[in-house]
Amino acid sequence: IHANIDDAKIDQCMSDSGGLEEDEENALLEVQLTAKDKSGVVILPAMYVNRVSIRGSLEFPTVFKAICSGYFTGTAPDVCATCDTCPDIKSCISNGYCGSKKLQESVSTMNMVYALAGLSAVFCLFSFIQHRRYERQMQAQVKGIIAEYMPLDQNQMQNTAVSDEDDIEFT
Repeated sequence: IHANIDDAKIDQCMSDSGGLEEDEENALLEVQLTAKDKSGVVILPAMYVNRVSIRGSLEFPTVFKAICSGYFTGTAPDVCATCDTCPDIKSCISNGYCGSKKLQESVSTMNMVYALAGLSAVFCLFSFIQHRRYERQMQAQVKGIIAEYMPLDQNQMQNTAVSDEDDIEFT
């Protein structure tokens, strides 16, 4: 009464298919069981994809992979390649990408590797340039120190070594 179902029709259907009073076969149930046996469905639930029976657990990933594997190589839709290895296939199909929105908007691993390699190359180049600059500065300072303490002119030769002729006594 609550679902607006006619009780008389239900009683008539049960009576026509074998009834409840006698120990008779249920005709509707027998038709369904015969159809099940003819179609090859042995374990319920079962489903067919490209004339191949999928039996047992009909979870979404299993059915999705069965449908995608039915395509010839190179003819599968993009969603098969995109969502095949995704852990959450349902959200991948509905969103059009694998993973979260935040992950899709982030920098990819390869871009990060390229950026770090480029940054390392720039750092190495800068270090090399600074090293050469410090070498030149150091050479200039050493030459300046040597020029300041040991002036060498072509006209003036200085002998700074102590010799026996100097008559200098060291004690």
